[in-house]
Amino acid sequence: MRARSLLIITAIVSSLLGAVVAWLVLTVPNDLQAGAMLRAARKDVAAGHNDKARQELSRIIQQYPRTDAAAAATVALATIADSERHTLAASIENFRKTSEAQQKQIADLTARVDTLAAAPPPQPVTVQAPAPAKKTAVHHSRRKRRR
Repeated sequence: MRARSLLIITAIVSSLLGAVVAWLVLTVPNDLQAGAMLRAARKDVAAGHNDKARQELSRIIQQYPRTDAAAAATVALATIADSERHTLAASIENFRKTSEAQQKQIADLTARVDTLAAAPPPQPVTVQAPAPAKKTAVHHSRRKRRR
């Protein structure tokens, strides 16, 4: 009886050990590959290539959904989307301020044009020609010639 229970316990332990080994064999390469892809995606984000990084992160989530890298990729995708949303909001606010300043300039210029259009035309300026100078007699003194 004792040998039988020892065989059953050995079989259970062997099965568990086999399951752990099989799980490690199947998941460790996936974790390593997903980790490498995640590092490449982070380099792309740091370089400003968000589109390329977004594709790489999506591929990690699709190919290795049960890895830690997939969870990190999900967070990274959310972070990229949030940063792009903030950048876009700042850009829109900048355009809004620029537009308001331009509208103000247009209103000021329109007011100037309306003021100039409402003013009466200036009277033509007449310039009188200067009176001709009187000719004065020029006396040349004659020199006496020496002989």
